[in-house]
Amino acid sequence: MANDRLKTRHISPMVTWIAIGVLLVLVVGLLAAYALRPGRSPSEDAQTAAAIGEMDAAQSEADAKREEKRSAAALL
Repeated sequence: MANDRLKTRHISPMVTWIAIGVLLVLVVGLLAAYALRPGRSPSEDAQTAAAIGEMDAAQSEADAKREEKRSAAALL
């Protein structure tokens, strides 16, 4: 039996440490990218607040019109 198929092959411990190091660098890099990403500006926050206010006003108008139609239909 020149080639024993059941023989186990051991990986060098250095390869394991290199793989752990590469994964660690990858995780640290992703965390740094997350921490250093550009934040939201105050003008974007103001625009978002204004848009939310406009949507609320439009929804209130739509609710009022719908209530008027219901009350008019109820009187018939």
